[in-house]
Amino acid sequence: MPRSAPSDPNDPQKTDARPTPRGIARRERLLDAARDVFLEQGYAGASVNEVVARAGGSLATLYKQFGNKEGLFTAAMERHISNAWEVLEAGRRSRQAPEQVLYELGRRMLALVFEPGVIRLVRGLAFEAERTPELGELFLTRGPDQTRQALATYLSDQVDSGRLDLENPREAAGMFMGMLLGEWHIDALLGRDLRLDEAACDARAKRCAAIFLSGVSRSSP
Repeated sequence: MPRSAPSDPNDPQKTDARPTPRGIARRERLLDAARDVFLEQGYAGASVNEVVARAGGSLATLYKQFGNKEGLFTAAMERHISNAWEVLEAGRRSRQAPEQVLYELGRRMLALVFEPGVIRLVRGLAFEAERTPELGELFLTRGPDQTRQALATYLSDQVDSGRLDLENPREAAGMFMGMLLGEWHIDALLGRDLRLDEAACDARAKRCAAIFLSGVSRSSP
């Protein structure tokens, strides 16, 4: 049997190489720049050349890291919303009360969803999805669907621990998110100036968490 050629530690196709601090920093710069460009210019208007111009480096590095524009968009958006998802895992680890976890999730999601750049981005994606359905599906799968699934997993854990009484955590997650965004979302997408401030978002998140839990909290024996 012929011997395999020795591996080249500098081979760009090598997938098991650990990222270096420099490589991690380069990736973070690309994701920061991509987030800003997509939020400022929308998906269709965003250019990978602009991302590289802001982040530094080369197109070759960008394509090696993310494959294409869609891959870059997916990675940048997932990173952008990870701040909201993290509260679920943190709440699970520290055994926080569901009231606090859902309030904090709601507060962060409202701040994220109603960011002007995100509203512009979603408007553009809704328009583009008619001509390119796979782009709309990409955003839904890696954004709203993933958020609801993360919440459903958290709710399922609370059911298992005896804190909540739910038959379908996935459906309940959708109901919570729908109540949270509610009429505000369609108003914002259609251009109504809601002038939402931190106090208004905090109050809505608290009310939604309380209303939701009033229907699913398990009574103490």
